[in-house]
Amino acid sequence: MGKQVKESLTVSPYLLWFLLHGTQMGSTLLIFQSRIIKGAEMDSMFSFAAVGISLHLIIAIMFFLLENAKDGDIISLHNQLFGKRLGSLLTLAFYGYILIFIINEMRSYLEVIHVWVFPNTPLWSLSVLLLLTSAYIVSGGLRVITGISLFCVIIPSLLIPSLYFPLKQGHLTNFLPLFNHNAYEFAESAYHSLSTLLGIEFLLLLYPFIKNQEKSKKWAHIAVAHSTLIPLIIGFVSFSFFNIQQLEHTIWPTLILSKIIRFPFLERFDYIYIFMWFFVMISACCVGLWGGVRILKNTIGMKAKPSLWITCGLVFVVLLPMKSPMTIERLDSVLALSGWILLYGYIPLLFIWIRVSKRFKKREGMANGS
Repeated sequence: MGKQVKESLTVSPYLLWFLLHGTQMGSTLLIFQSRIIKGAEMDSMFSFAAVGISLHLIIAIMFFLLENAKDGDIISLHNQLFGKRLGSLLTLAFYGYILIFIINEMRSYLEVIHVWVFPNTPLWSLSVLLLLTSAYIVSGGLRVITGISLFCVIIPSLLIPSLYFPLKQGHLTNFLPLFNHNAYEFAESAYHSLSTLLGIEFLLLLYPFIKNQEKSKKWAHIAVAHSTLIPLIIGFVSFSFFNIQQLEHTIWPTLILSKIIRFPFLERFDYIYIFMWFFVMISACCVGLWGGVRILKNTIGMKAKPSLWITCGLVFVVLLPMKSPMTIERLDSVLALSGWILLYGYIPLLFIWIRVSKRFKKREGMANGS
């Protein structure tokens, strides 16, 4: 069983649902449809579902790793397996991944704000506003971040009923013919699906802060199932509303769906989507910043406040030159590749390493005993 920090800093097991779901439901949910169709086209929803199901196995592996870590997190596990120096380098590499995660979330949302709402506002000023808001929330600690993450469970769920309006104008024939793609095309769609579901890797840092850690497992699986179900619902409506040619040339399909919703008292329902999604995006950024601060504290001994401002500064410096949509596409590609390497490469290798080393130690113990 992994080590738990003092109780005043911990959160209840069911709140892990909010934290993990909050990191997964980010800005990519506004754009994922036009990305996952690269490959299996309208069949890509099956690839997306397969990736969501596979993440339950990754979650189970993560819990195994954390239960075998001295302090119950990836930081102590690295030091335990690779020694202090190499372990710290690997942990700092994870810190670099977290920076990419935060930058991708913020830059994707900033592009939406800049194009749809404030086209004449400089991007640097919007970046400062988002970073200061995130830093203020993170300075309140994990319990405050958890409270903000509650919005990520509520807001997307509340917006789901609004999909009834575009669904009325949808055509189920858009899905036909089914299963007319080969294995490579399904795999390509699966590759592009992961960036929408990234966020479960923060369990590697959150675990020591969960009370009754054994009871938290089911809530982690519920978070993954919830994070898979919502994009599947949005994707189903999107694919029935748009044909494949339209999706290929639509940048934000989720926002386009919201534009057709009209009420006598509300003309631009898409603005509701955009501003409510601020709470969804900010939760993922806050968990990311908190994780970055924790890594700097435990690897190089830096205090919390300097760690927070250094992390925010690095994010801001990288955000500044990212002005073109092509740069955002490249950033998402880097994040997707990093996510695949981390979740489906590195974490399973750590699992195999620990299993093999345990078996050798058991055999050595039996040999010495005999």
